[in-house]
Amino acid sequence: MSSRLRAVITGAALALCATRPARAQSESSGRIEGSVYDSVHAHPLAGARVVAAGTATQSEVRRDATTDSTGRYHLDSLPPGRYAVGFESPLLDSLEVGLSPREANVTARQIAPLDLALPPAAKLRSAVCLGATLPAETGVILGHVVNAETESPLAGVTIAMQWRDLGVDRKTLRPINRERSDSVITDRDGWYRMCGVPTGTWVSMQVRHANRTGAALRTRIDDTLGIAVEHLSFSTSSETTADGPASAPTGTATLTGIVRSTLGTPVASAEVRVRGTAAEGRTDDHGAFTLGGLPAGTQQLEVRRIGYAAAEVPIALHSGATTTRDVVLRRIVSLDSMVIVASRPKYPDFFAHQSMGQGHFLGPEVIARERVSRTSDYFEKIPGFAVKANGSRSLVVSNQGPAAVRGECVATLVIDGNRVMEYPPSVNDVHWSDVAAIEAYPASMAPNAPPEYHISADCGGVVIWTKR
Repeated sequence: MSSRLRAVITGAALALCATRPARAQSESSGRIEGSVYDSVHAHPLAGARVVAAGTATQSEVRRDATTDSTGRYHLDSLPPGRYAVGFESPLLDSLEVGLSPREANVTARQIAPLDLALPPAAKLRSAVCLGATLPAETGVILGHVVNAETESPLAGVTIAMQWRDLGVDRKTLRPINRERSDSVITDRDGWYRMCGVPTGTWVSMQVRHANRTGAALRTRIDDTLGIAVEHLSFSTSSETTADGPASAPTGTATLTGIVRSTLGTPVASAEVRVRGTAAEGRTDDHGAFTLGGLPAGTQQLEVRRIGYAAAEVPIALHSGATTTRDVVLRRIVSLDSMVIVASRPKYPDFFAHQSMGQGHFLGPEVIARERVSRTSDYFEKIPGFAVKANGSRSLVVSNQGPAAVRGECVATLVIDGNRVMEYPPSVNDVHWSDVAAIEAYPASMAPNAPPEYHISADCGGVVIWTKR
């Protein structure tokens, strides 16, 4: 039993015991049975451990059972009396949320029915955000920050976050594309929470402490639950300074693992790297990989293989130690062709510009056929452009003209009709699965680009239309 569940049930049992006088125990026994339901995902909760603690004269009685595939459980051979009943949930434990146990009255040779359930997602978000009601399509990111060397909580650490708001202005019907940033400070126990972050969009995170910064990480809040749990570790001995590293950070940590498909088969020749470091490699025939010389702290592991969706996994590394983490890649499925009888263009500007034929265009049908693992992969195939890594950012650069030879000509980036003002603009801030269509105007075609995009005449520019 988890310490949290044990404390909650024991406390409730003691409270019930104080309100009921002792009585003689019957030699006959009864039973508690019911179902455990996952209200968040709307299905029975299989594999949950249900625990009952007796009160009054049965205060020493403990029973536990595990729910089956249909969420059913039963607790047998219970002496008559009152019981505090609760269940364990990895989700509740990770959120540091405790549910009050339910009370069941057991009588001799009788069944006491008792159904249990995870609270709905909205109630969980409200509990995590201390009673606040969050706006629609927003959620919360929370977690615990510890010292990578000592595992002790880090208080007063800043967690900086950045994301992009994508939407439509209801008055003008023009797309909205705003860069948003915020930060939160860990409490005395090392916990942090950021409420009101949009769901379904990539959020960049970075630990900042004592004029030093940790690795740049990315996470996404699930639309269904609306909660992302990201526990972080931070090392002041191996991280880069806030002014930026002179070279890729190194350390004495090692990472090993096996890359598998969702069917459990090993994935060979997958590209494996830790973002922001020089460590990279490929999996062998058994899907195994090893990366050494890594800095301590939470780092972002990236795994890619053609035909599979890219995986980005935060990994807590420790100096002088080997961490093992297996990764599962999901195969990208190409659907059979469909005949569309009639449709209204979802991106009218894209189709209007495509009809003029003054650039390179990848429409929704082409995008659906392409097999990529990151958005930057699209631009490696478009004439006039290349992709350049800049730390944790991927830049689309022109490969035309004198400046392009030096790799200094960064193309203008436009998302849903709005120019990205952040510099340098990272094209992978838009997840590959969100890309609906692309317009590309290399330097030679920049004079023909739509004027409202303000495409660079020297370096050209690219326009990404998203599915949102």
